Amino acid sequence: MKITKSIIINKSAEQVWELVAHQFDKAHLWMGPIPHSEALGKGSSRLGAPMEGRVCNLSDNPDGAKVKEVITEFSETDKTIAFNVLPVNNPAIVPIQQNHVMMSVQPVGKNQSKVIWTASPQLKWFAYLFYPLLRLVFPVAFGKLLAGLKRYAEANLVQSAPVSV
Repeated sequence: MKITKSIIINKSAEQVWELVAHQFDKAHLWMGPIPHSEALGKGSSRLGAPMEGRVCNLSDNPDGAKVKEVITEFSETDKTIAFNVLPVNNPAIVPIQQNHVMMSVQPVGKNQSKVIWTASPQLKWFAYLFYPLLRLVFPVAFGKLLAGLKRYAEANLVQSAPVSV
């Protein structure tokens, strides 16, 4: 299964990239379902990323369900980041075995960018019984994450000043 969603954000590609990639550990700021997130291996990625990944809590319980997100690809030039999402302490009923996400940030205008989110969830065997439902639910869920990114970026990122020559 592969799901692609995109959203236009009224901030520059550089600003959105800073939030998505360089503040990768701060997903809790814009991902509604994530009450807390923190860096894995900050400053030590062999890929050139600012960290190796992040851990996102899925509840307020620090010992509860989490996801570990390990950066697998990173390009500052292309403004792309990819990561594997691995469940930790999740209930057995959660249908995803793991997920691979690719995000890219593209300039659309001076102060506008497009974020593309492509997810490739690997389902547990029993989830295929609900495949048609999951094909409807996943795009909505990923769209809500991108809407949260848009809301946060547009409300909290300061517009960059024009550069004079």
